[in-house]
Amino acid sequence: MTWLIYFIAGWFGSHWWPGIEVDAPKPGGGDPWWMRLVVGAIAGGVAIYVVGATQMSDPMPGMLLSIATGCVVGKILGGVMGMMRK
Repeated sequence: MTWLIYFIAGWFGSHWWPGIEVDAPKPGGGDPWWMRLVVGAIAGGVAIYVVGATQMSDPMPGMLLSIATGCVVGKILGGVMGMMRK
């Protein structure tokens, strides 16, 4: 059951990170809505894998690791999607 919590935290980390500034969407719209679902699902899955691979036994460091992993994976996928657009 803890894998579900880590998945949700990874999903959350891919879309939000403390201290980032949120800009207005580009004129003409931004990414399609389903791209955020795909990025969140991939980030959540990677967060589950990373927390399991590091064998975090305490819940709080595992939550922080899954949020940070979600953020990193989200930024990497966002960069890849940005390169594919051009």
